Amino acid sequence: MRQPILTEREGQIATVTLNNPEKLNALDLGMWQGLTETMKALSADDAVRCVVLRGAGDRAFAAGADIEEFRTRRFTRDQAREYGEITHTTMRAIQDCRHPTIALIQGACVGGGLEIASMCDLRICGQSSRFGVPVNRLGLVMSYGELGGLMALTGPAAALEIVLEGRVFDASEARVKRLVTRASLAS
Repeated sequence: MRQPILTEREGQIATVTLNNPEKLNALDLGMWQGLTETMKALSADDAVRCVVLRGAGDRAFAAGADIEEFRTRRFTRDQAREYGEITHTTMRAIQDCRHPTIALIQGACVGGGLEIASMCDLRICGQSSRFGVPVNRLGLVMSYGELGGLMALTGPAAALEIVLEGRVFDASEARVKRLVTRASLAS
Protein backbone atom coordinates (compact mmCIF):
# COMPACT_ATOMS: atom_id res chain seq x y z
CA MET A 1 0.00 0.00 0.00
CA ARG A 2 1.32 3.43 -0.97
CA GLN A 3 2.18 5.86 1.81
CA PRO A 4 0.83 9.22 0.61
CA ILE A 5 3.23 11.36 2.68
CA LEU A 6 6.78 10.09 3.09
CA THR A 7 9.23 11.51 5.61
CA GLU A 8 12.94 10.76 5.48
CA ARG A 9 15.64 12.05 7.79
CA GLU A 10 19.26 12.66 6.98
CA GLY A 11 20.84 14.14 10.06
CA GLN A 12 18.99 17.33 10.92
CA ILE A 13 17.29 17.62 7.52
CA ALA A 14 13.80 16.16 7.05
CA THR A 15 12.51 15.55 3.54
CA VAL A 16 8.75 15.33 3.11
CA THR A 17 7.62 13.77 -0.16
CA LEU A 18 4.14 14.06 -1.62
CA ASN A 19 3.82 10.50 -2.90
CA ASN A 20 1.18 10.22 -5.59
CA PRO A 21 3.30 10.28 -8.77
CA GLU A 22 0.73 8.53 -10.97
CA LYS A 23 -1.53 11.59 -10.43
CA LEU A 24 1.29 14.16 -10.56
CA ASN A 25 1.28 14.18 -6.74
CA ALA A 26 -2.26 15.57 -6.59
CA LEU A 27 -3.40 15.69 -2.97
CA ASP A 28 -6.56 13.95 -1.87
CA LEU A 29 -8.15 14.93 1.43
CA GLY A 30 -6.14 12.34 3.35
CA MET A 31 -2.89 13.69 1.92
CA TRP A 32 -3.80 17.25 2.95
CA GLN A 33 -4.46 16.01 6.49
CA GLY A 34 -1.31 13.88 6.50
CA LEU A 35 0.81 16.82 5.36
CA THR A 36 -0.63 18.94 8.18
CA GLU A 37 0.19 16.29 10.79
CA THR A 38 3.68 15.76 9.34
CA MET A 39 4.53 19.47 9.31
CA LYS A 40 3.26 20.00 12.86
CA ALA A 41 5.29 17.02 14.11
CA LEU A 42 8.46 18.21 12.36
CA SER A 43 7.97 21.74 13.67
CA ALA A 44 7.83 20.38 17.21
CA ASP A 45 10.97 18.24 16.71
CA ASP A 46 14.02 19.91 18.27
CA ALA A 47 16.39 17.70 16.27
CA VAL A 48 15.18 19.10 12.93
CA ARG A 49 16.93 22.12 11.42
CA CYS A 50 15.39 22.20 7.94
CA VAL A 51 12.38 20.69 6.13
CA VAL A 52 12.47 20.03 2.39
CA LEU A 53 9.15 19.47 0.61
CA ARG A 54 9.14 17.70 -2.75
CA GLY A 55 7.00 15.56 -5.01
CA ALA A 56 7.67 11.93 -5.82
CA GLY A 57 9.23 11.36 -9.23
CA ASP A 58 10.37 14.09 -11.59
CA ARG A 59 7.11 14.95 -13.38
CA ALA A 60 5.55 17.11 -10.68
CA PHE A 61 6.02 18.81 -7.36
CA ALA A 62 2.23 18.74 -7.03
CA ALA A 63 -0.71 19.24 -9.35
CA GLY A 64 -2.79 20.59 -6.47
CA ALA A 65 -5.94 19.00 -5.14
CA ASP A 66 -7.15 15.70 -6.56
CA ILE A 67 -10.14 16.98 -8.54
CA GLU A 68 -11.54 13.46 -8.93
CA GLU A 69 -12.76 13.56 -5.34
CA PHE A 70 -14.46 16.96 -5.68
CA ARG A 71 -17.77 15.25 -6.59
CA THR A 72 -17.76 13.33 -3.32
CA ARG A 73 -15.75 15.53 -0.92
CA ARG A 74 -16.23 19.10 -2.15
CA PHE A 75 -19.60 19.11 -3.90
CA THR A 76 -21.91 20.87 -1.44
CA ARG A 77 -21.36 24.22 0.22
CA ASP A 78 -20.71 22.54 3.59
CA GLN A 79 -18.29 20.06 2.05
CA ALA A 80 -16.44 22.87 0.24
CA ARG A 81 -16.19 24.86 3.47
CA GLU A 82 -14.83 21.84 5.37
CA TYR A 83 -12.41 21.02 2.54
CA GLY A 84 -11.21 24.64 2.53
CA GLU A 85 -10.64 24.57 6.29
CA ILE A 86 -8.52 21.44 5.94
CA THR A 87 -6.37 22.88 3.14
CA HIS A 88 -5.97 26.20 4.99
CA THR A 89 -4.84 24.30 8.08
CA THR A 90 -2.20 22.61 5.92
CA MET A 91 -1.01 25.95 4.56
CA ARG A 92 -0.74 27.37 8.08
CA ALA A 93 1.18 24.30 9.27
CA ILE A 94 3.76 24.84 6.53
CA GLN A 95 3.92 28.60 7.03
CA ASP A 96 4.16 28.30 10.83
CA CYS A 97 6.86 25.62 10.84
CA ARG A 98 9.58 26.93 13.12
CA HIS A 99 12.29 25.39 10.96
CA PRO A 100 13.24 26.75 7.52
CA THR A 101 11.21 25.13 4.76
CA ILE A 102 12.37 24.61 1.19
CA ALA A 103 10.17 23.56 -1.72
CA LEU A 104 12.27 21.49 -4.13
CA ILE A 105 10.26 21.79 -7.33
CA GLN A 106 10.61 19.45 -10.29
CA GLY A 107 8.04 19.45 -13.08
CA ALA A 108 4.53 20.81 -12.57
CA CYS A 109 3.80 23.06 -9.61
CA VAL A 110 0.23 24.17 -10.17
CA GLY A 111 -2.93 24.99 -8.23
CA GLY A 112 -2.68 23.78 -4.67
CA GLY A 113 0.88 22.66 -5.37
CA LEU A 114 1.86 26.28 -5.99
CA GLU A 115 -0.04 27.27 -2.86
CA ILE A 116 1.98 24.74 -0.84
CA ALA A 117 5.26 25.92 -2.37
CA SER A 118 4.36 29.56 -1.71
CA MET A 119 4.12 28.82 2.01
CA CYS A 120 7.73 27.62 2.11
CA ASP A 121 10.58 29.96 3.01
CA LEU A 122 12.52 29.15 -0.17
CA ARG A 123 11.54 27.63 -3.51
CA ILE A 124 14.12 26.05 -5.79
CA CYS A 125 13.20 24.64 -9.19
CA GLY A 126 14.70 23.19 -12.33
CA GLN A 127 14.44 24.85 -15.73
CA SER A 128 11.81 22.32 -16.81
CA SER A 129 9.45 23.27 -13.97
CA ARG A 130 6.06 24.74 -14.84
CA PHE A 131 3.85 26.96 -12.68
CA GLY A 132 0.30 28.26 -12.66
CA VAL A 133 -3.12 28.31 -11.06
CA PRO A 134 -5.52 27.12 -13.77
CA VAL A 135 -8.59 27.04 -11.49
CA ASN A 136 -10.58 29.06 -14.02
CA ARG A 137 -10.60 25.98 -16.27
CA LEU A 138 -12.41 24.10 -13.51
CA GLY A 139 -14.92 26.85 -12.82
CA LEU A 140 -13.37 27.44 -9.39
CA VAL A 141 -12.02 30.46 -7.57
CA MET A 142 -9.24 30.88 -5.04
CA SER A 143 -10.16 32.03 -1.56
CA TYR A 144 -8.38 34.92 0.13
CA GLY A 145 -6.53 32.42 2.32
CA GLU A 146 -5.26 30.58 -0.73
CA LEU A 147 -4.19 33.79 -2.44
CA GLY A 148 -2.23 35.04 0.59
CA GLY A 149 1.01 33.19 -0.02
CA LEU A 150 0.97 33.97 -3.71
CA MET A 151 0.35 37.67 -3.08
CA ALA A 152 3.10 37.83 -0.46
CA LEU A 153 5.62 36.54 -3.02
CA THR A 154 4.54 38.29 -6.21
CA GLY A 155 2.47 41.27 -5.12
CA PRO A 156 -1.23 41.80 -5.86
CA ALA A 157 -0.99 42.58 -9.59
CA ALA A 158 1.11 39.54 -10.51
CA ALA A 159 -0.98 37.27 -8.25
CA LEU A 160 -4.14 38.41 -10.00
CA GLU A 161 -2.49 37.92 -13.40
CA ILE A 162 -1.55 34.35 -12.45
CA VAL A 163 -5.03 33.50 -11.18
CA LEU A 164 -7.17 35.33 -13.73
CA GLU A 165 -5.19 34.21 -16.77
CA GLY A 166 -4.94 30.66 -15.50
CA ARG A 167 -2.05 29.87 -17.82
CA VAL A 168 0.90 27.67 -17.04
CA PHE A 169 4.33 29.28 -17.43
CA ASP A 170 8.00 28.33 -17.25
CA ALA A 171 10.69 28.62 -14.58
CA SER A 172 12.17 31.80 -16.05
CA GLU A 173 8.87 33.63 -15.75
CA ALA A 174 8.37 32.20 -12.25
CA ARG A 175 11.74 33.68 -11.29
CA VAL A 176 10.80 37.09 -12.73
CA LYS A 177 7.51 36.97 -10.80
CA ARG A 178 9.46 36.10 -7.60
CA LEU A 179 7.67 32.75 -7.21
CA VAL A 180 10.99 30.91 -6.98
CA THR A 181 14.15 31.79 -5.12
CA ARG A 182 16.38 29.98 -7.60
CA ALA A 183 15.94 28.23 -10.93
CA SER A 184 18.86 25.84 -11.41
CA LEU A 185 20.24 24.87 -14.79
CA ALA A 186 19.63 21.20 -14.05
CA SER A 187 16.10 20.04 -14.66
